[in-house]
Amino acid sequence: MPDLSVNGISLHYETAGDGPPLVLIAGLASDGASWTPTTPFLIPHATVILPDNRGCGQTRTGGAVTIEAMADDIIALLDHLEIEQADLLGHSMGGVIAMTIAARRPDRLRRLVLSATTTAVPPRARSIIETLVSLREAGAPEEDWYRAFFHWLFHPAFFESEAAVAAATAMARAYPHAQSPGDMRRQVDALREYDASALPAQIGAETLILAGEGDLLFPPQMIAENFRSLKNSRTEIIADAAHSLQWDQPEGFARAVVRFLK
Repeated sequence: MPDLSVNGISLHYETAGDGPPLVLIAGLASDGASWTPTTPFLIPHATVILPDNRGCGQTRTGGAVTIEAMADDIIALLDHLEIEQADLLGHSMGGVIAMTIAARRPDRLRRLVLSATTTAVPPRARSIIETLVSLREAGAPEEDWYRAFFHWLFHPAFFESEAAVAAATAMARAYPHAQSPGDMRRQVDALREYDASALPAQIGAETLILAGEGDLLFPPQMIAENFRSLKNSRTEIIADAAHSLQWDQPEGFARAVVRFLK
């Protein structure tokens, strides 16, 4: 479980697998562990690199939490690992970080995968995110908060088993590296203040865009509209998946990624 002192932070990351480097960049309120369901299906095909973004997981920072800073942290990690070029896979906010790298440092990128991400958070999603972080700041009961959060992350099939929902809630509450309300606010502010609308037109790398068929936050049709200017790309919609594609359909998600990277 290595840590890298860089850019004024202690960046935590993990690696697994053997093959071409693939950096998995987590979304809002998520760290490297958010990829756990799908990594077993990726590591036979790639060296998977799992950083914890600023303000999440085991990465410790007293510095700024911005999209640009998190993008710089990924570049610094590639430097540290002596990786000249890597494939990038970003989920949700992690996709915005990955797009930033693709636009600003195309020399460090081979191919790009954007999962359940967008260039502009729509008003309803902004309201949902703001409400969720405000509830945490107000001290909402943990179990109730996680259950409310899950409604926006997972496919309806997830809720068919109350035992599964209860187990997931208990696991989230017991997680030793859970994000603090203050750090969640910092990440939310970073995402809100960043304008990614011009990035797709600046990206030349071959790109796979993945969307969850039932994503309530970023529906597939909205994602398609936002990425019209990303020319060298194709879109794949994952059935029976919502915003957290890698949890709803971990094997199918990995299959789509590996097929593209191959």
